[in-house]
Amino acid sequence: MAKEAIEAVKEAEAQAHAILQEANQAARDLKQEAEALAEEKFHQIMAEAEKEANALKEKAIAEGESIANPIIEKGLEESQKLAKMSNEDLDKTVNIIIERIVNVNGNS
Repeated sequence: MAKEAIEAVKEAEAQAHAILQEANQAARDLKQEAEALAEEKFHQIMAEAEKEANALKEKAIAEGESIANPIIEKGLEESQKLAKMSNEDLDKTVNIIIERIVNVNGNS
């Protein structure tokens, strides 16, 4: 009877050891799967973030251009007007500007 009890204990220990090994292997497998999934999700999130950042950048550029283009066009028109002005008109314009600056600054 003692021999049978010892055999039963050994058998139980062997089963417990096998169960423990299986549990450890399952834990390692789950950890690897979780790491792989996390890596995949990370790359997916980064790709989406980059895509979103590029879309925002393109939108900002388009908005900037829509704001800048009228200003640039107005500047070009003004520069063309100035280029067409005669020297006499330029002298008058310069004198008016100087007069305004002097009057604003208190005849400095």
